Amino acid sequence: MVLFALAAFTACESASSEPREPIDVGTLAQEYEQSKVAVRSKYDGKEIIVRGYADAACMHTLSGDQGFVKLKERDRKFAHPVTCWFSREQAGEFTKVKGDQYLTVEGVFTGEAGADLKFCKLIKIE
Repeated sequence: MVLFALAAFTACESASSEPREPIDVGTLAQEYEQSKVAVRSKYDGKEIIVRGYADAACMHTLSGDQGFVKLKERDRKFAHPVTCWFSREQAGEFTKVKGDQYLTVEGVFTGEAGADLKFCKLIKIE
């Protein structure tokens, strides 16, 4: 019994330490448009990494305790763009973002009101 518990713990630990692959913003937005229920069951409450272009028209550094940037594909618009919400603590990093830069962000997915990422962290600007 102890060996089984140890094996299960080791398997869970190695699975959670695997690097996560970034999701293209177009893929996430398209999945959301096809089935909100399916994308929510797949990602809600999970920390995911998303890559896409910053929409210059939809960037707000801070309004109260948080700011946001909408992510898009370069040449394609979606009815439900991915919105990346960040805290006051992350504002310094996000003020470096200019419109149409390619970003990699990490956040917790919540699909209740749209394809949103909460508690975003800026990983990379290209």
